[in-house]
Amino acid sequence: GKVKARTGSRSANTSPRNVYRTADGKWLAISASIQSMAKRLLEGIGRGELIADKRFCTNTDRVAHAEELDAIIGAWVGARTLADNLSRFADMEVTAAPVYDASQVIEDEHVKARGIIVEVPDADMCAFPMPGIAPRLSRTPGAIRRAAPRLGEHTAEVLGEIGEGALFGPAHRVIHFG
Repeated sequence: GKVKARTGSRSANTSPRNVYRTADGKWLAISASIQSMAKRLLEGIGRGELIADKRFCTNTDRVAHAEELDAIIGAWVGARTLADNLSRFADMEVTAAPVYDASQVIEDEHVKARGIIVEVPDADMCAFPMPGIAPRLSRTPGAIRRAAPRLGEHTAEVLGEIGEGALFGPAHRVIHFG
């Protein structure tokens, strides 16, 4: 019977687990909610003493003081670029990943290597990036046969199927004459 309060990207059940802004204006998601990983994270950012702090000793304590802990972690992350943060968290063996905007997704090396985004021919733009076929099945891999139709591309064909003399009227209703 209770409505759960909003927490943004933070988890209401584990801590630290949130999204933080980096020095270069990008975003990083961190999940260090198990005890050993929280310890590695705090030691890795030079705040190992916090593991003994009663506010941060256990996951329950960290969740109760999540705003304080997020401020500490956020300040550390915010002083470094996304690339530097990713490298450092990898060295710490702490789960961290970039949070991409659309342009970053298209430029990601993994996305490129896996063919997750494909280029589809387009009359106006030469090519248009869009998500590829998923899932990719070995015996029936699927393919994008053509781009989406242009506005009005099939109008004559559709009108021909519903009868000669049909025109579009207000609110795209079909009006028949004769």
